[in-house]
Parts: sequence; C-alpha cells; structure tokens
Amino acid sequence: MTIARDKFWLFGVRAHQDDIFLGKSTEKRNYRWSRITPGEAALMLDVPNMIMVNCDGIPVPFSCDAYGYAESFCRMKNVLWGVTGSGGFRIGNEEKFVCDLAEKYPYIGGAFMDDFFIKFKNDPDPNASAEALLSEIRSGLDKACRPMELYVTWYTHEIEGVDKKLLSYIDGITLWTWESKNLPNLTANFDIIEKNFKEQKKLLGIYMYDFTTGMPLTNEQMEFQCEFGLEMMKKGRLDGMIFETNSVMGVGLPSEMWLREWVERVKYTILPD
Repeated sequence: MTIARDKFWLFGVRAHQDDIFLGKSTEKRNYRWSRITPGEAALMLDVPNMIMVNCDGIPVPFSCDAYGYAESFCRMKNVLWGVTGSGGFRIGNEEKFVCDLAEKYPYIGGAFMDDFFIKFKNDPDPNASAEALLSEIRSGLDKACRPMELYVTWYTHEIEGVDKKLLSYIDGITLWTWESKNLPNLTANFDIIEKNFKEQKKLLGIYMYDFTTGMPLTNEQMEFQCEFGLEMMKKGRLDGMIFETNSVMGVGLPSEMWLREWVERVKYTILPD
C-alpha cells in the first residue's frame, strides 16, 4: 500500500544558504537566518525522501562536508544528489561522486539537476550545449553500481523554451512556479508537461517562501498548491511533491507552520500503487 508520505520529498541545501533572502525583511518571521540542516528539516516535516542540491559547489564532491550530509540521510528512503547546483553551477566530478555514494549508501537513488536550463540561456546554441552535457552526465551515472535516475528542475516560465528531445535523457521532471503570483496558472502548466512528456515521472515543487518578494507564501497559496498536488497524486497523475527548503525553515514562517499541519493531516492518504 502506498501512502502520500511515501511520495513527499525535501529540497535540501546547506544550512544558511538563503540567509541573504531571509534578511530582506523581518516581517512574519522570528529570525533573520535559518540554522536548519536538510536532515533536520526532513524530521520536522516527517518527509522520507531527500534531494541534496549543491549551491555554489557546496557541499564539494568527495569532501568531508558532503559525506557528512550523506551520513545524516541514513533514515531516508530515497536520496537524489545534485550534479548541477544553483544557477546550473558544476565542478565537473559530480557524477563520479554520485557513483561513489551509491557504493556506500543504499538509499542513493540518482541525481538531480537544479537550474539546468538556465545554465544555457546565453549560449549561442543552447540545445546542442545542453544535449552534450546531458549525455556526459547520463554516461557518468551509468557507471554506478546500480541504475541511477536523473531528475531536473523545470520552471513554469521555461515550458515553451526547451527542446523536447533533451528530455529523453531525463527520468523525472520537477515543476516549479518561481513567482507565487503565477500559481493560478499551475493547473494549465501541469497539463502541458503531462501532455508533452508522458514517459517522464513528474514531481511538483512546493515553495514556502517567495524569493522574488522576500515574503512567505500565504496560507491560501500553500493550500492551493498542496491540495492540487495531493489531488494529482490521488488520480495517479503526479509521482510526488517536493517541499522547498530547509534554509527558510525554523524562523517562524506561517507557511512552514501550515505545511507541517497539512503533512500531518494528509500523510496517510492512500494512493494508487
């Protein structure tokens, strides 16, 4: 039997990653910075799956810091590790590190590309450059001790600008509405992704904090996106939901408090297998 909780994920980053955004205003929060690690956030929300994203290359692959985060995920059901980070940043040995982690930790299930398409927005031939890197990443992951899945961030404002053939390298799409004011378009945007990319798994990204305004999402916005995601999972149209992120948690955001209560209320909802 599958329940909703089985398909909940946390978008994890290093602690303090988003302090600069939290510092924009102290309205509706208790502190100017968050001390919460990804593992702590997963415990706070009771989420069993983790996406660990590198921000500006941190945690550095093969570093003590990176292994420390991997160890902290020992209770996780499934973990994806970043091979492109914020802004599409790469060091270049991320796939080798994912393969190394897979040897050590049975819960490593694949890799995640954050801000991948943004990486090529000023490239003279973005599709060719993106395909070359996708091929490199996929080839690197194929050297792992077991099959590794590959997921990508896809913002709703990118939907019309990505070559469909690029998605042939990718197992899962994670759909994000960057500006909360555009959430009313979520249903239509999801329909486009579902119609055009039937082979890929789909996860819905859920923001607690609008980085463009420096304010938490309202309870009404939280309810809209979370209930939409749950309904799609109940219909078998959505493969999971991702909550973003530990680095805005533990500061008293009303959106976090709402999300905690919602997860507790719906986590045992039975879903189709």
